[in-house]
Formats: sequence, C-alpha cells, structure tokens
Amino acid sequence: MNTPTSPSLASLYRERSKHSSYQLVHPMLAPLLGDATDMPAGKLEVERQRYFARALSLQGASVLDIGANTGYFSFGAIERGAHRVRCYEGNAQHAQFIRTSADRLGLGERIDVRHAYFDFTGDESEVFDVCLCLNVVHHLGDDFGDAALSLDEARSHMLACVNRMAATVRVLMLQVGFNWKGDVRTPLFAGGQKSALIEFVQRGVEGHWSVGEIVVPDPATRDYEAVNAANIARNDAIGEFMNRPIFKLRSLQLD
Repeated sequence: MNTPTSPSLASLYRERSKHSSYQLVHPMLAPLLGDATDMPAGKLEVERQRYFARALSLQGASVLDIGANTGYFSFGAIERGAHRVRCYEGNAQHAQFIRTSADRLGLGERIDVRHAYFDFTGDESEVFDVCLCLNVVHHLGDDFGDAALSLDEARSHMLACVNRMAATVRVLMLQVGFNWKGDVRTPLFAGGQKSALIEFVQRGVEGHWSVGEIVVPDPATRDYEAVNAANIARNDAIGEFMNRPIFKLRSLQLD
C-alpha cells in the first residue's frame, strides 16, 4: 500500500527541470518510491559509488556533497557509514526530494540539505573529511559565479574554486565535464582530450592539493580504473560522460 507521501516523492523526482532526469534512484529510497521502472537510467552512479567504496574510508566521516542532484551519493555515503552529510542542491524540487526522503528514512538529523548552489567562496566554517564535487565546476558562469566571464577567465576561476576548498576539505573527489556550462559549442579544451583536462587539474591545484588517483571507467566493465597509456585517449564511441576522469585530491592545508 502506498503511503501518502509516495506520490509526492515520485512527482518531485520526475518533475522536469534543470538537471532533472539525470541521476539514478539510490536503492535505499526504493521502498519510498514504489514502481521506479520509468526512472532515469543514471550516469554511472553504481560504478562511481563502487569506486568510492574502494578509495574512501567513510566510516564515521563528515561528507560534503556539492551539487547533490537527487542525493544518490549523499545516501550512498550514509550507507557506507558516514556520520553526517551536508548536501548543497540548487534545484528546489531535488532539494525537497532529498530532505523528504531523509526524513522518511529517519536520517533527517544526519543529512543536512541546503537548497542553494554552492558558491565556492570559502565561507564554510566547518571542516569536512570528504567532499564529493562531481560534475559541478564546469557549470561556473551558469549555475553559479559570474556569467560574464570569458572562457580563459572561467578556467582560471574554476581552479580557484577548487583550491579554496583545500581549507575546509581533507579529501576531494573531483569530476569535471569537458564542455563549459555543458555546452558542446564551448569545450574547455579543443578536442576534449582527457590528457588536456588532467594536465589542467594537475597543474592548477599545485600547492593546494596532492593528486592521488586519477581514474576513468573501462568501456567494457564500466568499472573505474587508474588512467594509463591504454585508456587516456578520448573514446567518442562511449560518449562524453564516460570520458570524464575522477581525481582524488588530498588537501595540503589540513592534516
């Protein structure tokens, strides 16, 4: 039997809006949503979560989830033992979906939802053990920041955003898209090569972060593996998203 909240949760999830129909439903939420057969197929959430389970120690950790969308990785962090999660989400329907779902699961005190686009000003007063910043910073000038920036200025500002986080985050999982604001007409780098994006991040975070692992998904297994000579070339056959690396960065400013 459906609870009175089930239709509202499902409608919040399905409502068409910016960045909607993007993220997979986390399995923890299945009992709240009922039939989820028509939900989005997602963007490698299962595979990314599997990588995070290998790469991160979340037991008892505090987690910051920037651009949480509908909360897959926020709930995933709780499932992996995180003590608490603060998630920022600028989409009102998505923020309400996460908040209501957390309350229904009895997790309202552990998942703190902020309905806002994270602005990377460095004003966070708390230190977090882990931050998930997945596919956010290339939306600078669109979802957040100055819309009048040139592409060169935007690239510089993206790095500044990432580097400011080193004062409040011990470990940062960073994933960046190849196109500024998600627009294929304005690639961050001509040709959209992984090597160019990797060099951009590696050089840009020097003095702020140490770069640990850099991983990309294997086209056959979809599992994330370390970048190497065999997988660093762009593969257009698998789509832009599967070419995006994930960087594991450790702050040089915090213990």
